[in-house]
Amino acid sequence: MKIEVERREPWTILALAGELDRTSGPDVYVQFQRELIQGHIQVVFDLGRVRFVDSFGLGVLVRCYRDVRMRGGEIFLREVPAPIRRILEFTRLDSILRTAPGAVGWTGTVRGGEPEQRAA
Repeated sequence: MKIEVERREPWTILALAGELDRTSGPDVYVQFQRELIQGHIQVVFDLGRVRFVDSFGLGVLVRCYRDVRMRGGEIFLREVPAPIRRILEFTRLDSILRTAPGAVGWTGTVRGGEPEQRAA
């Protein structure tokens, strides 16, 4: 699992590449915790290059959601591949792990609790 961190204030984007599973999940959670400790409580997970997510990986995303919400922040997903989106819908996790616009030009701003997109 490769994890890239990008900041577009007030958002922190964690772009993941590879498989989010029992092996890589702890590394993702540790990186997320590093960001949270630094006060970054508006987080977007970019899943565009994630090939696979198992139940452990879903658990990591739920833990991240819980931790950021306890600090008054928000978490969104973007660029969610169709197979992963179907898993989120089937498990109803899409109700808490909401999807942000993934198109180029997303400004990272929020209107009414949702990230908004504007033309690049």
